[in-house]
Amino acid sequence: MLEPGRHSGLEDVLAQYGMRSPDARIVDPASADLDATPPGLAPIAFNYADHPSTRGLDRNRVTFFEGARSFTLRKPRPQDRLRAAVTASGESWLQDADAPVAARRGLPSPPPGVRRDYHPLLVVGEYQREGPGPTRIAAFGDSDFASNRNLRALYNLDLLMNTVHWAVARENDITLRPKVGHSVQFPLPIQNSLRAFYGVGMLVPELLLVVGGLVWLRRRGA
Repeated sequence: MLEPGRHSGLEDVLAQYGMRSPDARIVDPASADLDATPPGLAPIAFNYADHPSTRGLDRNRVTFFEGARSFTLRKPRPQDRLRAAVTASGESWLQDADAPVAARRGLPSPPPGVRRDYHPLLVVGEYQREGPGPTRIAAFGDSDFASNRNLRALYNLDLLMNTVHWAVARENDITLRPKVGHSVQFPLPIQNSLRAFYGVGMLVPELLLVVGGLVWLRRRGA
């Protein structure tokens, strides 16, 4: 998992396997409206390749990435298999990670001549090297999508777990996790989902405190 504006050392390792990641942010009109993130920098992904890591995901089962970088793919060897499993929308473009980000006043305009494309957010590769089976690598252009804040928003958890099962050759364990109340989740505003999640998370402890206080008062009165 990479992040724009940060060099972890994994970028150099991935480049040896044909997964180059320029240090640039993906700017996408199809982005979530998050209070803490400038417009355009939280891509909502609904373009999925036919791959085990994205099994069950479609335009009604979306994922989102809070600040992401992209990849370019080139096979180190002819027999290697590389592909983009998840991409931003076809209207997305790349912005240098050192460039200043826009304030919260609307989506920034693309620079003149910038190339809009389906920029990869998740890339996967299989490499036949030494050993009985292929080496599998999956690289995400973002780590925040798997944070405590975002993991259970939309279908982020499904994408992460499916990718892990594929990487360790356990495709039989790939499945969509049950959603509360609905089997299909439409791309509603992410901020609304997060506010609802945090609201419930704060309400439960408060209810427990109230119930505990009432029980204590009743026992004291008895």
